[in-house]
Amino acid sequence: MIVAGITKLIGIYDADGGIFGEIKYFAGKMFSNKHCSLCDITHGKAKKEWEVCERRLPITIDFIHLNERNEAIRKYTEGVTPCVIGKTAAGYVMVVTKNEMNDCNGDAKKFEKLIIQKLQNQ
Repeated sequence: MIVAGITKLIGIYDADGGIFGEIKYFAGKMFSNKHCSLCDITHGKAKKEWEVCERRLPITIDFIHLNERNEAIRKYTEGVTPCVIGKTAAGYVMVVTKNEMNDCNGDAKKFEKLIIQKLQNQ
C-alpha cells in the first residue's frame, strides 16, 4: 500500500491530558454529555479491539491531547478535534475529520477501515 507523502498519523483527542484534563473530561461527559469520539474508540470497552486494529495500520499513529499539541498542530486543528492528521514534508493534512470519527460510533474496526481507506486515497 502506498501512502503518498504521509510519514506518520497523529490522532488528537478533544480533551486535555493529565490528571486535571481527565477530571475535566469526566465531569463534561457526566454533566453536559460532552465526549470525544476518539476517546470512545481508543479507551474503555473498545480499547482492546483498537489495539488489535492499530497493529494492522500501514503506518504509525501517535495520540496527543489538546494541551500536548505543538504550535503548528494547534493552529491546524483548532476547533476541529477530535481528528486524525497526517504529517508530511510540507506540513499536515487532514485524514479523518471530527464528523467522520463521530460516524464510527466508537467502533474500532470502522475507524481502522476508514483510516486505511483515507490513506489509499491520498
